[in-house]
Amino acid sequence: MHVTPAPSTDDVPFNEPVTVTLDAGQQGTISFEPKQRSTQFVLPICAVTKQPNTTYEVRTDGENVYGPAGVPPTDIDDLAVTFVPARRFERSLKVVISNVSNSTHTYHVQPVGYEVA
Repeated sequence: MHVTPAPSTDDVPFNEPVTVTLDAGQQGTISFEPKQRSTQFVLPICAVTKQPNTTYEVRTDGENVYGPAGVPPTDIDDLAVTFVPARRFERSLKVVISNVSNSTHTYHVQPVGYEVA
């Protein structure tokens, strides 16, 4: 996996998986914030479980940077680099998942990146 820009040795890694179950027709928003309050967060990977009849969106600091799309930015089983160069944000990352199917689905959301030291 090649991350651009590469983290320095002082940067703080971030890998925080979250699981959410959505009933048919339900939407879920998963929010992440940098742990250090005055820093930039670098996000090269945003992985989400791929399910049929689902839409995916990614927002950083209120800006839509992915979707809405019928496929996730990358699947949780792949953990492939999503954004080249990596997205940067300072306040928040939101992953919005809409289950438009007729059945309940479980989704795993895993942003992987680092906070600039």
